[in-house]
Amino acid sequence: MLIVVTLLYFLPTVIALSRGHLSALAIFLLNLFLGWTVIGWVVALIWSCTGNTAANLYRAEGGVVGPRRSNSLWLILIVIIVAIVLLDKPRNFRDVRSFELNFPSQRGLQL
Repeated sequence: MLIVVTLLYFLPTVIALSRGHLSALAIFLLNLFLGWTVIGWVVALIWSCTGNTAANLYRAEGGVVGPRRSNSLWLILIVIIVAIVLLDKPRNFRDVRSFELNFPSQRGLQL
């Protein structure tokens, strides 16, 4: 469950990397630090879907510049997901009603 939430959180970064976006690092940083706000996540998602990709730059300049790949960001995302998997431990929460709460009787209290 936590892995799915993490992948959804970093969805703009994954889209930017898969499209070869020229600003993939900036999208990753925006997603990492401001993605917890809904506005930051939506801005990163819209930015990752724009046409500022290496393929468009390659076409615009007539084939002079080759596509730019950022493999290091994929590595960072994989490390984040592996860290979450390794550090996430199952938590056995008990129902609050199962605790015995011994409150003093109200007869002995004086206000």
